[in-house]
Amino acid sequence: MSWLSEIEILALLFSAMIHDVEHTGTTNNFHISTSSPLSILYNDRSVLENHHISTAYRYLAQPESNPFEKLSKDDFREMRGIVVEAVLGTDMSAHFTQIKNMQNALFTPSAVNRNSAITLVLHCADISHPTKCWNLHKRWTDTLMEEFFKQGDTETELGLPNSPLCNRAETLVPESQVGFIDFIIVPSMNLLGDMFDCLLQAHHTETNHQSQEYKKIKRPWDERLAENRQRWKDLVTPKPADPPAPTEETIEMNGGDEGMETSAVEPSPGGLSAVSEDEHDP
Repeated sequence: MSWLSEIEILALLFSAMIHDVEHTGTTNNFHISTSSPLSILYNDRSVLENHHISTAYRYLAQPESNPFEKLSKDDFREMRGIVVEAVLGTDMSAHFTQIKNMQNALFTPSAVNRNSAITLVLHCADISHPTKCWNLHKRWTDTLMEEFFKQGDTETELGLPNSPLCNRAETLVPESQVGFIDFIIVPSMNLLGDMFDCLLQAHHTETNHQSQEYKKIKRPWDERLAENRQRWKDLVTPKPADPPAPTEETIEMNGGDEGMETSAVEPSPGGLSAVSEDEHDP
C-alpha cells in the first residue's frame, strides 16, 4: 500500500510536469526590479511560480486540453490544492523556511502535513541536477549559468546591478557549485531521505508489518553528490600562493635584509610588485 493516495500521486506528477511552464528565463527578482507585467499581476510574490500554475490551469480550462475531465469535482479540487502548494514551494525564497519546518515536523511523524511532504519531494527534484551523472549535471549547469548571464547582460543594459551569479565576467562557476552542493543540495537531500524513512517506517508499523523489520531507503544520490562536488573542486581556480617566508639561510645568501627585500618581491613593469598584483586581482 502506498503512503500517498492515487490523487496525491497524480497531483505530484502533474506538478512536476507544469512547474516551469512558460518560464521567462529570468528570476523573480528580475521581474520585481523591472516591474514587469507578471510582477504587477502577482503582486511581487512568487511571480514565476504563480505564472506556471495559472498558465497550466488556463490550458486545462479548454475541454480538448483537459486530461482530468473525468475526475469528480472533489477530486479535481483536492488535486488542484496540492498542485498549487507544491509548485509555489519551488520558489527558492521559501527554501530555508521549508527545510526548517520539515526538520521540526519530523520529531512527530504523525504531525507531518502530507502536502508539505509532497512539496518537499517536488522541490528536491527541481534542484536535483547535482545528483545526476557528471555529464548531465555539467550540461544543466552550463545551460543555467548561460541563462543567468543573459539576465545579467540585460540588467547591465538597463542600468541595474547584476543579480547574484549573473555577472558573466566575475562569477566563479566551480566555486558557486561547490557552495550550492554544500549548503543547499546536501542538506535538502539528507532531509528528503530522513523524511522518507520517518514516514515510511511509521506507515510500515501502522499497516501491521511489525513482523518484518523496516529497511531504510537507499540514497543513491550521496555518491553522485560526492563525485560531482569533487569534480567542481578540481576546477576551482587556485588562489595565488603567498611567497615563502625567508629563512636565515636565504637571508644570508641574498646579502642580508636589503638583499632579502629585493629578491623576495620582484617589481613588475607597472610599478606594482607581482605579489601585489595577484592580491588585487579580482
